[in-house]
Amino acid sequence: MAYINEEEINKIRMEADIVDIISDYLPLQQKGKNFVALCPFHNDHSPSLVVSRDRQIFNCFTCRTGGNVFAFVMKYENVSFLEAISIVARKIGYNLQFDPTKNMGPLKREYEIYNLALKFYLNNLNTTEAKEAKEYLISRGITEEIIEEFKIGLALKEKDTLYQLLTSKKYTLDEIEKLGLVNKAGENVFDTFENRIMIPISNNSGQVVAFTGRIYHGEDAAKYVNTKETSIFKKSHILFNYANAKKYIREKKEVVIVEGNMDAIMLAAKGIKNVVALMGVAISQDQITELQKLHARIILMLDNDNAGTDATIDLGEKLVKSNLDVRIVRLSGAKDPDEYIRKFGVTAMEDALKHGTSYLDFKLNYLKSDKDLQKIPDVVKYIKEVLASLSGYDKLTKEMIITQLSENYHIDKGVLKENLKEDTAKKIEVDVPKEVVRKTKYELATNKILYAMMLDSRYIRIYKEKLGYFKNKIERIIAQEIVYYNNTNNGINIADFLSYASSLSDEVSSKIMDIVSQNNTEEVPIQEFNNCLDVILSELKKDEIKDLKQQLRKTIDVNEKMEILGKIANIKKEV
Repeated sequence: MAYINEEEINKIRMEADIVDIISDYLPLQQKGKNFVALCPFHNDHSPSLVVSRDRQIFNCFTCRTGGNVFAFVMKYENVSFLEAISIVARKIGYNLQFDPTKNMGPLKREYEIYNLALKFYLNNLNTTEAKEAKEYLISRGITEEIIEEFKIGLALKEKDTLYQLLTSKKYTLDEIEKLGLVNKAGENVFDTFENRIMIPISNNSGQVVAFTGRIYHGEDAAKYVNTKETSIFKKSHILFNYANAKKYIREKKEVVIVEGNMDAIMLAAKGIKNVVALMGVAISQDQITELQKLHARIILMLDNDNAGTDATIDLGEKLVKSNLDVRIVRLSGAKDPDEYIRKFGVTAMEDALKHGTSYLDFKLNYLKSDKDLQKIPDVVKYIKEVLASLSGYDKLTKEMIITQLSENYHIDKGVLKENLKEDTAKKIEVDVPKEVVRKTKYELATNKILYAMMLDSRYIRIYKEKLGYFKNKIERIIAQEIVYYNNTNNGINIADFLSYASSLSDEVSSKIMDIVSQNNTEEVPIQEFNNCLDVILSELKKDEIKDLKQQLRKTIDVNEKMEILGKIANIKKEV
């Protein structure tokens, strides 16, 4: 490993209980010796993720995802192997002297620049020139604790600029400008953010990738200025405050979604910390996928204006059709959650969050909003819109809505069903596992042997004595790596071997994970192992017979033919 030696990786892995780590992300239920959960890596409806404390691995039999604790964190957090090690170490209180930003590959310098910018703005907020900005934040109810939690800083207009700092650290103007931190006007270069309170925007792993700058003097200028999209900042990939909010979301099993960064900060300041912001009124499939991983109820609380209402319908539809439980909260008497909590207080906000409306009920009321239901044309229009909007819902929901319409408007259910449009709209794509390809007897036997070798050194010895060879290259490589690891470490442990496997090629490490995910036994009985060896040996002998038959067809020498036939006969006796 480039920055962490294997001994330290194994030490962290052994100190980290995979059940404890995964339970930080998912609600686990014990089932016998193992634990189960809804798999966050596909659209799971019944628990298919199995976590083994004994073997310290997890796997899902539906989407064929598996591995050790680092593999889970890598997949869930969408981070590199080294970052996953860092995250696990932090969770168990292990003092790891490693900065994951040092291994960002081609984007290393971009992350470094934003880390320096963050420190620059944080330092500004602690200077004498920051008095007015600090007073503004405190007047908004943003305490020192919240300033620290959200790493809020300050951009000043002064002689010492961010541009000067970054160029003194040998970063080029081109690099800094591409990241949206400076602008050029002719020969002049100036910081993008001046005289603004700086709110850092982190990606879903917690790395700062952008900023929102807010005025605080009341100047005649745009209230907010946001970083443009860059190589490390794609707005549609990020939910503001996701990294901070995850643990609170898992505790409450609810996530509050608001439009703006300041809305999220104000809610967090009042103790409502399970909140994320969209930074707008759109939601992408990437953001939906992150929400699906949380297995939490969605409380959608957008701004109280026409745009917010329309966005609530649009976003709610996408979330519901992605099999998420959605509740809608609309705040009266204030334009947004920030204003509402300042006017009515935290108790009123908490009460509003407890009494959200189901998305479907909200939608049905929304369709009534522009109609006079005392007039037949408007009633007909309303019913048609309701029926058209049921596309994608399950049969039971459709039946209930049709029954309700029939009773409320005295229309025969048969007539309503005739007008019910078939589901032709393209559904939102979700992570549905691909159909599992049926493996041959030889492949199953090979995978079982390799899996057993990862579990126990004795199977490595038997493999070397009785077989020592696989006909497929990738299986030979895996066997060689298992033997090498066992020899180097004087033994083998499957969870530690999986950490080692992460350093191998993508093809090899992926195949190893696939083998592990297909097997959920804590041990392989010796008889089963020997049976699998027999299958492999038989297959190899059949291949040998094929090769001899090809030689037979090519040779014209009678004696040579007789010799080959003798070899074939002897091999057939063994088969």
